[in-house]
Order: sequence, then structure tokens, then C-alpha cells
Amino acid sequence: MNLITLWRSLASGGLIGLIFWIILWNGWLTPVQEVPRWIELLLLLTPLMLMVRGVLHGRPSTHVYALLASLFYASMGCWYAMAPPEQWYGYVLLFLSVCLYVGGYMTAKILGKQQTQITKEIT
Repeated sequence: MNLITLWRSLASGGLIGLIFWIILWNGWLTPVQEVPRWIELLLLLTPLMLMVRGVLHGRPSTHVYALLASLFYASMGCWYAMAPPEQWYGYVLLFLSVCLYVGGYMTAKILGKQQTQITKEIT
């Protein structure tokens, strides 16, 4: 297995996992919410859905955006991990956002080096 495949799979798994976990938790598992479900799902899923195509196709710029977005979801995971009724939601959010961060970072790093080598060879 190639290293780039491993890191891209980790980033893709973290992104798709975050999408499914947010839908599962906020759509079905929480019985009572203070904010309407559709607003919460819209606000939490829009940034992730915008990155799906770029992460799955391995675009370095999208992986950089995924790094920034994963920091938001990691901080949200830390916040929810402190609240006893939603502790598992926070733990899973934290785990998946770390997967997205590490996979996105390493993918962007490797793809950036490859693009630099290609431009050096051309010039």
C-alpha cells in the first residue's frame, strides 16, 4: 500500500465519518434539542459537504481547507466531551476530526512536494 493512499484514506474516512456521525447524532440519536434540527444540520454539514469532492479527488488546496475545518470540529468535540449527556458525541467528533486533520496534513504535504518536483523538472 502506498503512503499517499493511506493518508488520503484517513482523510476521506475522517470526512465521511464526520458527515455520517453528525447526521446520525443530530438527526436521530438526540431526543431533545434547543436549536431546530434542520438549522443545526445545515450549519454543521455545509462546510463538510463543500470539501467532499476535493478530498476524494486528492486536491491539495481542499486538504488545506479540510485542516482548518477539522480544527473547528475538534474544538466542538472537546466542548461536547465535557457535557455528560453528549460525551460520546464529543469523543467521536474529536477522533474523526483528528483523522481528517492528520490525513489532510500528510496528503497536502506529499502532494505539495510532488507538485514542486514537477515544476522543477519542467523549468
